[in-house]
Amino acid sequence: MRFSPIPAIAAALVAAPALATPTLSNHFATDAAFTSYLAGKGVLLPANETFVAQARSGNNATNGDYEAGLHIPPNFTNAGPVGLAGQMSWGVGNVVNPTRAFTLNRTGNTITFTIGSYSGSWTDAGVGAVNALGFRARSQSAGNGTYLTNMRLNGVLMPQLSLSAFDGGVDLVVLSGLRNDFTITGEAQLAWTGSSIPTGSRLGFQIKGLTGFTEPVSEPAALGLLGLGLAGLALRRRRA
Repeated sequence: MRFSPIPAIAAALVAAPALATPTLSNHFATDAAFTSYLAGKGVLLPANETFVAQARSGNNATNGDYEAGLHIPPNFTNAGPVGLAGQMSWGVGNVVNPTRAFTLNRTGNTITFTIGSYSGSWTDAGVGAVNALGFRARSQSAGNGTYLTNMRLNGVLMPQLSLSAFDGGVDLVVLSGLRNDFTITGEAQLAWTGSSIPTGSRLGFQIKGLTGFTEPVSEPAALGLLGLGLAGLALRRRRA
């Protein structure tokens, strides 16, 4: 009996993940639903969290409590951001002024987050392993909101990636299938009622770099692998 390599090749292809394309999850209105979805995809927080890019209300000043930063392990947002903390003002009274453009870029093993006058970069092997991003916008009280608009992936507009969290709610979404370098751009707005902005992290957004996100094998790829396996079995029977 002659050995046919085709079944072995088919098995190897099945074992290897199919090339993924960027995919968006549904939006989640609670942190519990967000973390449950990630757990179902093999992602646990903070174990599979590599970095957190964040912008928040801070103290709405150019000194003291920061308004933006790139955060890394082991303490993430419980510690100060990479580089000089981002200091900026979101506006006066309930006027959203100005809208803050931001960029999150991965090149190889380096992640860079830029918003306002802040720009922080970090290089680590874990950055290159990130294959999903978790987006979270937060509003802690009624009459206030955090909004991400004009969201783009590698220059392509993605309206479904926009976030809107208001009146004490959260809005979360997951972008997965990120196998190569990427650039996320968008515009952030904080809106509030009254003469004073809610300080600290009562308004803000985060982008979490995630590893180990399990992507399903696409149907055409699965059918192709199945066909290859069946062809190999038939050929082996003829040569037996």
